[in-house]
Amino acid sequence: MYSLLIDTHDKNVLLVLYKDGKVLDTVNKESNMRHSEITMPSLVDLIEKNGITINDIKEIFAVVGPGSFTGVRIGVVIAKTIAYLLNIHIKCITSIDLLYYSNNMEKGMYCIFEKNGRFVCEYDGKLLTTNDIKYYSNKEFDENFSEEKIYSKTCLDLENVYKYASKLDSTNPHMVNPIYVKQIEVLK
Repeated sequence: MYSLLIDTHDKNVLLVLYKDGKVLDTVNKESNMRHSEITMPSLVDLIEKNGITINDIKEIFAVVGPGSFTGVRIGVVIAKTIAYLLNIHIKCITSIDLLYYSNNMEKGMYCIFEKNGRFVCEYDGKLLTTNDIKYYSNKEFDENFSEEKIYSKTCLDLENVYKYASKLDSTNPHMVNPIYVKQIEVLK
């Protein structure tokens, strides 16, 4: 079975094609804020390069944020559209879940960096967190946390991501929405 991970929450577009739970191929392109121009052509190239069609994909993992406001929306819309049109499973993963799953769901605090601050969430070693993701400015983060208490590993273990994310419940594509933790800068 082929599965696809779509992650556009950051400066890179990350697409991962899995076959039976193993990474078959990846695309990891820096987009320079051009996710809308890069994501679909990269997805088409990934599928064609591996000799499959979009109809061969049976499951999608959508990274729903937090992260770049526009970037997250682009990835989520593409994932929702594919899942809806093909009537396949879609599973939602936060950008912080990627770190958590890459660390074998090790209990603790996890964060991802953003230019003016960090998104932080505490995990208890279970598949799903019951805590909300919070945003801290760089100053607030420095006042409240010490680096040694936080997992911020940026090297993803994509097979571990599949291992844990594949256990998540599927979501109706119409119910998949981006996670926005902080107020967009234009409203500040």
